This record gives sequence, C-alpha cells and structure tokens, in this order.
Amino acid sequence: MPASMDPIVRSRVLPRISFRAVMVFSVVAAIIAAVARAAGDGTTFAKAVIVGIAFLAFFFVLAMLAFLLSWMTARLTIGRFDNAREGNPFAKDQLPPQLLKPREPEQ
Repeated sequence: MPASMDPIVRSRVLPRISFRAVMVFSVVAAIIAAVARAAGDGTTFAKAVIVGIAFLAFFFVLAMLAFLLSWMTARLTIGRFDNAREGNPFAKDQLPPQLLKPREPEQ
C-alpha cells in the first residue's frame, strides 16, 4: 500500500469538533443572548427562561464539583485502604459453601 493510502489516525490529544457542532453551538448561544436581552428589557417570560438556564448551569456545576470531590477522594485513598487487588482471603482454590443447595431439574 502506498504511503498516500495509509489510514488516517485520529489525534488523541485534541477533540475533533465539526463545523456542524460549532454552528449548533453558535445558534444556541445566539438564542440565549436574545432571551437575555429580552430579560434585560423586562420581559417576564424571558426572565423565567434565564433563571431556568442559570438553575441548570448551577446544577451541572454542582454535579461536576461532587464528581471531582469523589474522584479525588478515591484517587487519594484507593492505594492505601483497598486490598481487593490482593485477592479474596476467603476463597482458597475452592468455591464457598452454599447455603441453599441447587434444586434438581424437574422432569
């Protein structure tokens, strides 16, 4: 296969953003800006929409902070207190005893 026919390897460093995604983001940003301007002029419905958008943004920021807090806690404590990687001390080359025996298949 010639060098010009080599498959294109996607870069793992930067995410690929399509032109369509940029246009959709621009349209959404323009609509939010228009609603914010109407809210600045005193329109009640626009104020309600802006408060709803702010509430959603605040929710996602809190969710992100909660995830980061739990992730950092896990990163700091997994090596110290987690002994699951050492294997199960109760299973030594045999299955654990069964409390309920399996039923015989009915014929």
